[in-house]
Amino acid sequence: MLPYPLVLLPALGADSRLWEPVVERLGDIVESTVVAHAGDSVESIADNVLAQAPDRFYLAGLSMGGYVALDIALRRTGRLAGLALVNTSARAASPERRASGEGMIELAESGRYDIAVERLAGAVAPPGRDDVVALAAAMAGDLGAAAFRDQQRAALDRLDRRPELSWIDTPTLVVCGTADGVTPLEHSVELAEGIPDAELITIEGCGHFSAVEEPARIAEILRTRLLRVDAPTAR
Repeated sequence: MLPYPLVLLPALGADSRLWEPVVERLGDIVESTVVAHAGDSVESIADNVLAQAPDRFYLAGLSMGGYVALDIALRRTGRLAGLALVNTSARAASPERRASGEGMIELAESGRYDIAVERLAGAVAPPGRDDVVALAAAMAGDLGAAAFRDQQRAALDRLDRRPELSWIDTPTLVVCGTADGVTPLEHSVELAEGIPDAELITIEGCGHFSAVEEPARIAEILRTRLLRVDAPTAR
């Protein structure tokens, strides 16, 4: 087993089930923990992660988890052994994304959370992946309207971190799917080009929830590129 554990951060509206298939495939080499989002800002969520994390650890964040992971990396605490930014972005929310997010918050606060859940779940998977849509809906439904509202507010109010990317001093891996309809490929290219010596890996045909769409591939990437352990063919 590796000397440092792996801390995993989920997407908006998601929980440990998002990372579960990957955790199972890495269980032979690393102890993994999924930390839920607690707070109504990226900074407060990052504070909570750091309070729960060990002194030194690997960190991987998917989508909103990537916003939080970026915040942690930019604090340069010396605690990160490696960083993986998956299906995420360094940009602030666009006007279009803000309008959509505000609409989701309104639904959550007006007793129509089921509609917000349906919209969220429908956005995260490419056509034909009904299993991913169903899982996304189950996770968001279990999360509840209040926590969803806080997470959505944190995501909408995030900062543009692109001017700060060159400050990151942690070995970094950027992973994206070419069919991601939430976070376009160009956002991952920006991350990889802005962070010193970052490595960019794309997964052909993969959507936004890559950890459940392509868990074997994600696990192999983390094993050999982030954790840097040679592995046989991914299980």
